[in-house]
Formats: sequence, structure tokens, C-alpha cells
Amino acid sequence: MARRAHRKSRNGCLECKRRHVKCDERQPVCSNCTTSQRVCEYGSRFLSAYPRSPLPGRVGQSASPAPASGGASPESQGPSSAPVPDQPVNMLHVDLFHNLYTEVHLTFDPTRSFPWLADLVGESITTPYLVNELLAFSALHLSTTRPSRREFYRYHAAHLQTHALSIFKESNPQVTQETCVPLFLFATVLGIHMLCDTLIYREETSLPAFLPRFVHFFRLYYGVRAVISEAWSIIQDTVLAPTFNYGRDVYAFDGHFGPGCSKLLSLITNANLGKDLTDTYRQAIESLQSCLNVTEGSHEPHASINGVTTWPILVQIEFGDLLEQERPEALVILAHYALLLHRFRHSWLFGDSGQFIIVEVTRHLGDEWKEWLEWPNDVVNRSEE
Repeated sequence: MARRAHRKSRNGCLECKRRHVKCDERQPVCSNCTTSQRVCEYGSRFLSAYPRSPLPGRVGQSASPAPASGGASPESQGPSSAPVPDQPVNMLHVDLFHNLYTEVHLTFDPTRSFPWLADLVGESITTPYLVNELLAFSALHLSTTRPSRREFYRYHAAHLQTHALSIFKESNPQVTQETCVPLFLFATVLGIHMLCDTLIYREETSLPAFLPRFVHFFRLYYGVRAVISEAWSIIQDTVLAPTFNYGRDVYAFDGHFGPGCSKLLSLITNANLGKDLTDTYRQAIESLQSCLNVTEGSHEPHASINGVTTWPILVQIEFGDLLEQERPEALVILAHYALLLHRFRHSWLFGDSGQFIIVEVTRHLGDEWKEWLEWPNDVVNRSEE
């Protein structure tokens, strides 16, 4: 008997893909995730939301805001907690905004990161897609600080983010003097949101299972660079100009490697991998050294965290392909990046993800790569003493 052809969904949610079940692509929460009370996320959101950017992959379908009855929250905790997407604002949104203003901004130093208070709030009030993403990011934060209601806030983080992207695509904002600041802030917050969600909410227990999701994030995060590139000249005449100029200077590689990155580059060079591959790895290591300089050189922990979130933007997109292929050298560089994550393991953004990556890369590659991974493992082992 001939085998029936299977039509694979390319636009299904990440949870259905992980479980290898067919997704009906209902948004913001598909039927499978509604039934099983799982957090439903659509990984193609940023690609579909910003089609003008030179991003790899297939452009997904647009996400449409669901009616209030479209998907039940994982837990019902009174009328003030229930999702009410048709209303302009509800008590949950007030709670999220208050948390954003009083708590979330403390994660980053407002004087050396992108502006989190007056400038950010001023831009977001008149930009619906940005304010929805800011509330989504606040909900993600509360999912880590209020563990008893973790799934409730995770649900709303995904729901608000999907709504933000739906508004973004529908409005299709062009890069102008008026839109460049909210566009940049939206791309930045969205990228950090995806990084955080990928790292702290990993159900995967092994590197081969975790890696595809990280690669997926890496490619989507590359869209932040596309937005920055398109808006660069215009942003120089906005309130973000000092932030951009500071970032341009502080993340420029100064030509000097520390002992760890110097050894890593030497091992890469001596492996005779060919010019193209070696150049890609060199650029990733140079970018890592620049981020290490930021985290090590600043005495302000909130500012230092920016070095962790910046590395995935600086690295060439080809590096993601090498991670997807599970190239050993690329995995070693990822383990060295995990040192930055491990340094800020007490931050809600990263948790124990740094140690997880280092341990799993070491286990995956085996004793043959012990010398290559000596520095990351030494740091993890010392922190456990």
C-alpha cells in the first residue's frame, strides 16, 4: 500500500514542532497548546513581521489578534487576571506597566544602555506595537519572579508579543525620523526577550535538543542588526545617538585578545580549517573578546549585562549555520560565550543557562576536545567550590 503523503506545516508553533505533532496554526494560541495548557509561541513572528530585512528562512503567515474567547489562560485567577485583548487596558496591563517601570528597568543601566525610563516610555506611549512588546517583556520577567504564577505570566508574555507583532506587520512602519527610535527599541527588546525565553525556559535536557532552538533564536535576532543598519543614519539625529555612538566605540575590537580568547584563536588557526571557516570563527572570537571587555571593564553590573546580549548581534549569520551543523569548533565558541551567561547566572535573564551549555558541550564533544574547553570548565568548577 502506498504511503500517504504528509504535508508538513512550516508555520506551526514551536511547541508543536518540539512535540512532533501537527499544529493547526491558530494564533495566538493553537488548539494543541490550549488543550494541553502549554505556552504557545510562533518562531517565525519576527521574520514575518519585518519582511524587508535580509533575513534567512521562510516568511510566515501574519498573526491575527484572537478574541477574548480564542484561548484560555493556563490558570484562571480572577477577573483582573483574565486576558481581555479587546479592551484598551485592564488591571493586568497596569500591573505589567508598573513592573516595567519599577523593576525591569533595573536589569539595565539607563545611562549606558538604551534609555529605559523617560525616553523609552515617551516613545512607547504613542507606539502600540512597542508598548505591547514592553508589556510582554515585563510579563516574562514576572514569570521568573513570581514562580507560583509562572505559566500564567508566560502565557501573557507570548500573547502580548504575538499581538505586538500583529500590530507591527499590519502597520508596516517605514524607517523615518519619526519611526526609527520605536523601531530600534522594538527590535532590541524583542531580541532580548527571545534570548531570555530561549535560555531560561528550556525543556531540553541535552545539547542536540537545545541547539535547534538556540539557532532559531540566533537567526531571528539577526533581524535586530537589519533594523539598526536601515535606521543608522537617521538615528544619529535622535535621542538614541549617544547610545549608538557609545556602543559603536565600546564594541569595536581593539586588536588585543585576553589569554582565553587568544588560546581559542590559536587552536582554531592551528586546526587548518580553511580561510573562510577560520575567518568566520575569528570574527566570532573577536566579537566575544569585545563583549568580554565590556563585562569585565565595567564596575556597573547593569551596564555589563549589555555585553551578554550584544554578542549574538555582532556575530556573522554564517556562524548560526555552523552551530546548526554541530561543528565542534562552533560549539566550543558557544561554550566560551556561555562564560558571559554564567557570569550573570543570578540575573533573571539567564539563570543557569551558561553552566548548562558548558556542561552539555563538554559532554557532547568528549575528551578529545578537553583542551579546547579547559577555560569554560575551570570557571564553572571554581564557581561551584
